[in-house]
Amino acid sequence: MPHTPAETTSLQIRRVRPDEYSSVGRIVRSAYESAYALDPGYLAELEDVAGRDAGAEVFVAEDGGRILGSVTIPRPGERQLSDSAPDEMDVRLLGVAPEAKGAGIGAILMAHCATVARERGLRRLVLHTGEQMLAAQRLYERLGFVRIPERAFTIQVADGPRDIYAYGLEL
Repeated sequence: MPHTPAETTSLQIRRVRPDEYSSVGRIVRSAYESAYALDPGYLAELEDVAGRDAGAEVFVAEDGGRILGSVTIPRPGERQLSDSAPDEMDVRLLGVAPEAKGAGIGAILMAHCATVARERGLRRLVLHTGEQMLAAQRLYERLGFVRIPERAFTIQVADGPRDIYAYGLEL
């Protein structure tokens, strides 16, 4: 049975711990694999939580010892995406565990990102998402993100070209 926000009384957002890298990697991979046929290189990147955490900040949503989701943001003063501006914070690799989908975990993680960005004095959150990731697009739009058409691009994945959309949230 999926978690609901009312059931997650002990939910906390915190930095990932090294002993959680592999389980977080599986969660993120699962979230992306459900929407894409991915090439082995990108699958490895999705699962490389240790590598991401070494160069950025990986946060998890944890409830009673269970990791329900994860998101990656840059360290203060840094950027992960080449097209983000100095007054923007880019968000990467939001992933929610299959059993927690629909429970508001993605929204809680994105709210955390917005709080961090505001604390850093930044004006906008930015991210990219794939054309097939319809649930993610609905989440972002429900949270007030708007498409940034001039930052869209196309990638080649195992099952053909895919459009990648950019979204921004003014803070």
